[in-house]
Amino acid sequence: MQFPAEFKKAISNLPHAEKDKLLFRLLKKDLDLCNRLQYELVEQKESLHERRDAVEEEIRRTLKYDPYSPGYLMMDLRSLNGVISRHVKYTKDKEGEVQLTLFMLRLALEEHVDFIVAHLYRAESLQDYLVKRMQVVLQKLSKLHEDFYVEHESHVNYILTQLHQKVAPLQARKAKLPKQWP
Repeated sequence: MQFPAEFKKAISNLPHAEKDKLLFRLLKKDLDLCNRLQYELVEQKESLHERRDAVEEEIRRTLKYDPYSPGYLMMDLRSLNGVISRHVKYTKDKEGEVQLTLFMLRLALEEHVDFIVAHLYRAESLQDYLVKRMQVVLQKLSKLHEDFYVEHESHVNYILTQLHQKVAPLQARKAKLPKQWP
C-alpha cells in the first residue's frame, strides 16, 4: 500500500505519545510484525540459535508419534513447514530455513520410512510433497555459501537416496531430482 506524502508528513508531525499509542494499537492487530519487532528490537537478534532449537524441538516432538495414515503425516509436515516459515519470517534466517527443513525431512524419513513404504499405494500426495520440499531446499541451498553445502551434504544425500530408492522413485525421477548432491 502506497501512502501519499501529505499523510506521511501528518503522521510525522504527530506528538510522540500519540504515535506510540497508534503504534501499539496497530501491533495488536499484526502479530507477525509484533514478533518480528520483538526479535529485532528486544532480543537484538541474539536469540537466533535458541529460536532454531525451539523449532527443532517442535519437529522432534511432532514426528516422534506414529502417523495414522500418509495423509496425516503430510499434514504434520505441512504444519511443521509453517512453523519453519514463521521462524524465517520473524528472523530472516535463510540458513536456518534450509537447516530446519532438512532436519524435518531427514527425521520424517528416518522415523517413518517403513510406514511410508508400507502405504505407498495411498501415499501419492505425501510422495509429491516430499519431492517438492526437497526441490525447494536444493534451490535455496544453491544460493547459500559453499561452506554450508559441506555441512549439510550428508543430510541432503540421505534424503535424496531415500526418495529415489524407497519413498518416491517415480516422483523423484519425474521432478529430475538429482540422485547425489552436489
